[in-house]
Amino acid sequence: PLTEAGAELVAALDELGIIHDVSHLADEAADGLLEKTDRPLVASHSNSRRLMDGKDQRHLTDELAGEIGRRAGVIGLNLCTRFLTMQDRRATIEETVAHVEHFAEIMGHRRGVGLGSDMDGGFGADQLPAGISEPGDLALLSGGLAAAGWNEEEVSGFASGNWLSFLRKNL
Repeated sequence: PLTEAGAELVAALDELGIIHDVSHLADEAADGLLEKTDRPLVASHSNSRRLMDGKDQRHLTDELAGEIGRRAGVIGLNLCTRFLTMQDRRATIEETVAHVEHFAEIMGHRRGVGLGSDMDGGFGADQLPAGISEPGDLALLSGGLAAAGWNEEEVSGFASGNWLSFLRKNL
């Protein structure tokens, strides 16, 4: 849970206008953060717990994802394949897009999801979704979103626009 020192830190960060990132918070700590601040939140590189095992606190609950959306925050999709599929193989683009679509559905709009990637997160290209081995391959995600019915503006929002809009508003 959020400790007394953690609660003091939340207040200090709020006073400085620093954005809270919930990507590595345990459920109890996230609950404590939500109680201590009403500011917008982000999950810089996270995935849907519901689409995974339903238990791993590394992934966002639907409730937390909904709260991020309610506060006009952004969830950045983590591209580590073991956070995208329970299968012992590289995630597909479709499985990857499913996490994005799930968050957008919970939020009720597509402005609260973006690329988080974590491609610098200490895992190799073999742990990225199939077909993605380097940043130039990220266009496959755009194609996957377009195939799922996202229009050009929404795809651009996922690629960078949603983050830029959020940061401009909150920094």
